[in-house]
Amino acid sequence: MKGSITKNKKTGKWDFVFDGGIDPLTRKRKQIKRRGFESKRHAMETMTKLKAEILENEFLDLTQMSYDRYMDEWFQERKNRLQQSTFEIHSIFYRNVIRPRLGHLKLQQIVPIQIQKFVNDLVNNTSYSEHTIHLIFRIVSASLKKAKVLKLIKYNPSEGITLPKIKRKEINVWSIEQVNFFIRESKNIKRLTRCNIGFLISIYTGMRQGEVLGLRWKDIDFKAQTIFVRQTLMQNAEIKAGAKNQSSIRSIHIPNKLVDELKTYRKQLMQEKLIHGQSYHNNDLVVCTRDGKPMIPRNFRKEFYNLVEKLGLPKIRFHDLRHTHATILIQQNVNVKLISERLGHSDIQTTLNTYSHVLPDMQKSVSQKLDKIIGM
Repeated sequence: MKGSITKNKKTGKWDFVFDGGIDPLTRKRKQIKRRGFESKRHAMETMTKLKAEILENEFLDLTQMSYDRYMDEWFQERKNRLQQSTFEIHSIFYRNVIRPRLGHLKLQQIVPIQIQKFVNDLVNNTSYSEHTIHLIFRIVSASLKKAKVLKLIKYNPSEGITLPKIKRKEINVWSIEQVNFFIRESKNIKRLTRCNIGFLISIYTGMRQGEVLGLRWKDIDFKAQTIFVRQTLMQNAEIKAGAKNQSSIRSIHIPNKLVDELKTYRKQLMQEKLIHGQSYHNNDLVVCTRDGKPMIPRNFRKEFYNLVEKLGLPKIRFHDLRHTHATILIQQNVNVKLISERLGHSDIQTTLNTYSHVLPDMQKSVSQKLDKIIGM
């Protein structure tokens, strides 16, 4: 661990620098520098003390590296890969749940029973839902998987761990009659919310909230009656290029009724743009505030719930409009593969699993058709 002490010609004070070794995580050589000492002796004493601390520090000893020390570096990598909101959620779960229970363990000494005990503790001694426990475990599992890739550990101790079974939540959807009532009667509401066009887009396309709020006019081909999903709006109202995943970047054919609604609404936006002039924020968004800014997602949802209450319809989440769209298509015997592509699911199995509640009725309709077309 070589080092040198030199007198700074500009300041007249003493500086030192020494080799701090190679970081086992980044594989980069680390130099330790300190400046501004009044005397050479003071600089020497500080450098000697710092060298001793580093030699004792786990940074240079893989066998002594704690899980917490490793996670500091792992999160630096994740910060560049995850969406900001996702990164913040993962960081909170690590600080509040994972680190207090696993952070003190030596990375190379973690064994499967400790991970299983960690999961069991979350199941038995916390109020976290099964879904949240799965998310927390995925953070741990992903970090250990990467540690194995970096050859910091020989095997991944999170493999083979038993997780709680996730109970499928009941999906609330509107019937076709309720959907038609919503579309018809909402137009009679005094001072109808400007967000209504977003509600109609979701009903007619099954697009996610972020996709609806991120939709631009240039993403709509009126001639081909097609919407292209190319960007999304995050919960913090920031625009993000792309969609939830690769399969979510897609095109959706839209019916004539939605085309007409969009054209009518665009005229209203053009008038607002002229009124605001230079102060208008031209983000080209379909659903936006009066001055063109992105709509805050929670405000958008609030407008939906208020409208539903005024109409006296059963209360559902805004995301349930997406489920309603898919359920109606399935009930009309539309090919499930086409529905899956329309929704932007990564595979058809996701669609089948999500809307399995509709399948029994479809099976019944198949049997009825067989009775008609196959004679005895």
